[in-house]
Amino acid sequence: MQIGIDLEHSSCWSIETDRKGPDRSPSAAEAGYLGHCTHIIEELLGAGLRRLEAEWTSDTLTGLGLLVLPVPASPECRQLSPSEAALLTEFVSGGGGVLLLVDGTRRGDCSTGITLPGLPHVRLGESFVVGPRMSGEPHLLSYDVTATVDVEHPVTDGVANVCLHRARPIPKHADLTPLVHFNGHVVVAAQLRGHGRIAVVAGEMFTLPFLGRADNTRLLVNLVGWLATGVVPAAAGRAAELVAGTDRYPSRGFPAAEGLEQVAGFHIVDTRPYYSLLDRIASGGLPHPYEDSDTFLTEAELRYHELPRVIRQAVSRFRHQANEYGVLLVKGLPADPQLPPTPADPRVPVDKGTWLSELWLAGFGAALGAPFAYQQERDGRLFQNIAPTQRNASKLSSESSEVLLDFHTEVAFHPYLPDYVMLYCLRPDHERAAKTIVASAVMALQELSPRDRAVLYEPVFRTGVDYSFGSPHGMKGNGPLLPVLYGDPYHPYLTFDLDLMIGLTPAAGRALRALRTAVNMARRWVRLDSGDLMIIDNRRAVHGRAQFEARYDGRDRWLQRVCVVRDLAPSAADRRGSGRVIDTAFAV
Repeated sequence: MQIGIDLEHSSCWSIETDRKGPDRSPSAAEAGYLGHCTHIIEELLGAGLRRLEAEWTSDTLTGLGLLVLPVPASPECRQLSPSEAALLTEFVSGGGGVLLLVDGTRRGDCSTGITLPGLPHVRLGESFVVGPRMSGEPHLLSYDVTATVDVEHPVTDGVANVCLHRARPIPKHADLTPLVHFNGHVVVAAQLRGHGRIAVVAGEMFTLPFLGRADNTRLLVNLVGWLATGVVPAAAGRAAELVAGTDRYPSRGFPAAEGLEQVAGFHIVDTRPYYSLLDRIASGGLPHPYEDSDTFLTEAELRYHELPRVIRQAVSRFRHQANEYGVLLVKGLPADPQLPPTPADPRVPVDKGTWLSELWLAGFGAALGAPFAYQQERDGRLFQNIAPTQRNASKLSSESSEVLLDFHTEVAFHPYLPDYVMLYCLRPDHERAAKTIVASAVMALQELSPRDRAVLYEPVFRTGVDYSFGSPHGMKGNGPLLPVLYGDPYHPYLTFDLDLMIGLTPAAGRALRALRTAVNMARRWVRLDSGDLMIIDNRRAVHGRAQFEARYDGRDRWLQRVCVVRDLAPSAADRRGSGRVIDTAFAV
């Protein structure tokens, strides 16, 4: 027996890592992705896969036991022709099974609904099935709802609840048996036709972000077995457990090189061809960044607009689209001449005589949003020196050198965390061996099982408050309750602190351990050199720093750091005089 999957009639679905459709962001690789479903079906049935990517002929469906037919919720996509519909009817009547998967994309004019292939006179509704949000906001609705399953059918064996995502209602039809419904709307239905079987899944519950939630995996396993053979496999429960809790389903490939400079792409912009122009932009007097910061920030923003278009375009692309690494590396910016010794006490501002490092940090920061600071860190200084000290050499501190600073979201506990963290290198370490390490959410997700992914979306984690914000050093779990993953399920944001976060349930603890392994498998690194600016998307990637040798001779590694938020307005109540320093108090 072979399994067929039809991709000819859909512009939204794909089983390859390259997405279909012009509106699919490369970073949101899992939108429309069905490769994992085909793998699961092949494994369950022990059958081969045949892709149907041309108009059907009389031989197209011959030898198939199960046809997966992704149905686009868009009238602009090619519908089955009369001859193809006749072939489908003959296939089902002869004993074949068909799984109709409906994409939840709303496109074009859907006012008349979408016709379901092989089901005459049955159309999907235009509106999505919605329910109340779990956040306790009764005036808001959610496209993600959990439906209770109370229908007795072979397909619902072992299925108590399913998680729906952008499901469209299936109007009641005499030939269809409702299997899953929510608030009176049928979203999964099946029918016997002749010697064959058809099932309609009007939503995206089997895509990777939702496969591990509720009993979605068991429903998929049951459907596949019933459609292909007429019975649910005796080992369906065990198979569903392996699919949800053990297996991994990478949705795309990434270059194997761990050094980001070794990989070409939009994550690197080289300014060195424009050095003369940048040097002219940086020349001339600048206001004092520590004595007249407002004037300095304004001047830096204006000078940024004089940079070559290619540089500004790269920053704009990173801000609006985000790349797969969650990092933008700007190389070769003009550096301060006659750099003084690396500060022995990074908490004290250094008069370098020139302010080029501050200029680039402020200018690029303004292009991303608004540079800001926290009162508890370096007394609220906007530009912060990062350099090793002997007193903190082995502590979990930005001043350490002998220990690994493990992966973390910058100030993950804070209600107003940075959207970006910028690091500018004034001086590298002696051996040029220090690595700034990063791991992006989109890369780490591929190393997680569907169930671990599902748990990470739940608010069952507590992170710890940093020592500098008043917490006892190393205290775990004394910060806010939150989920690790949030936002767009196909391109989520990530909040994670490996050293200070705990899971509040056994499943949450397992998921955190799995995420620790995943981010280390996805790790990439950069060795920063003088004039390099590294911009980290603090919501898309976690970062850290590897050990390196410090000599404390005035020539050690020296970075400057600035935090940036897209919008300062939400933190206004915690900033005096509409300034840029956030002074949130913590009860720790």
